[in-house]
Amino acid sequence: MESFLLSLETEFYFVTGIYLEGLSGLLFGLLFFSLTLLLIKFERKQRPLVTDTDISNEIGNEKTAKINLSRSLIEMDQLDEAKRLLEEVLKDNPNEKEENTIKSLLIKTNS
Repeated sequence: MESFLLSLETEFYFVTGIYLEGLSGLLFGLLFFSLTLLLIKFERKQRPLVTDTDISNEIGNEKTAKINLSRSLIEMDQLDEAKRLLEEVLKDNPNEKEENTIKSLLIKTNS
């Protein structure tokens, strides 16, 4: 038992830099260890891992996003998927600028 206490004292000394002997050192070490565990547990509870945030505002205009995605798909030679996206946007009443862009991209998918 005495060698166990001595090894605990030396380990506590290496961790904290404080050398306490005997039973008082053991009690102080246990108290220090318990408080450290409580602080770690308390800190972990304060920060949720998953947040329920709405990212739809960060995406922007859905039509523009689909047009840009179809451009990328055309560059990767995934013409069928790009054509499908562009036709979806055409059905959703795009403005004149978007419609012109879609028509030029559809020409690229057909060639």
